[in-house]
Amino acid sequence: MKKILFIASATLLFACGNAEQTTEEVAEVTEEVIVTETMHGEEITSDGAITPAEFLAKFEGKDSLEVKIAANINEVCSKKGCWMVLELGDDKTMRVTFKDYEFFVPKDAAGKLATVQGVAKMDTTDVATLQHYAEDAGESQEVIDAITEPEFNYSFEAVGVIIKEESISTNEK
Repeated sequence: MKKILFIASATLLFACGNAEQTTEEVAEVTEEVIVTETMHGEEITSDGAITPAEFLAKFEGKDSLEVKIAANINEVCSKKGCWMVLELGDDKTMRVTFKDYEFFVPKDAAGKLATVQGVAKMDTTDVATLQHYAEDAGESQEVIDAITEPEFNYSFEAVGVIIKEESISTNEK
C-alpha cells in the first residue's frame, strides 16, 4: 500500500513538474482614418458650409441663393463628370453643374462628401435635358424614353467644389 501511494505521489509530482507553459502573442492592430480632399474649379474652403437641412430652411420662399453647402454626392455624370446630384434629405436632391462648363469632377465621386460654392435656384428642367442626363447616367433607352414631363427642382451652378474622401488604413504591430 505504501508503494502504491509512493508511486501515485511521484507520478503526480512528475506530471505537475513537466507542464509546459504556453504564451500567446497578441498583435496590436491600429486603424488610421486618412482624409483626402480634391479641389475642382475655383479654390474654395469648407469653412462656413451649411448642411442640407440648413440650406432647405434658408432657401424657403426664395428664387435663388448664393451659398456654400456640404452634402453627399448621389450620382455623377458617367461620361465626363460634368454634373452631379447632391442628397438634400426628405427625398430631395439638387443637380449641380459647373460654371461655364470650365471644370468637371471625378466620375467615381458618388458616395463622397462634397462642398460646393455657388448659386442655387429653383429651375424647370425640360424633357430633352432630362433625357440627356439619363443618357449620361447610363440609363437604358426604355428609361430615357419614359421621361415625358419637365421637372421643377433645385439646381446649383458651382464655381468651386471640394470632394472629401475618407479611407481607413490598418497597421499591425
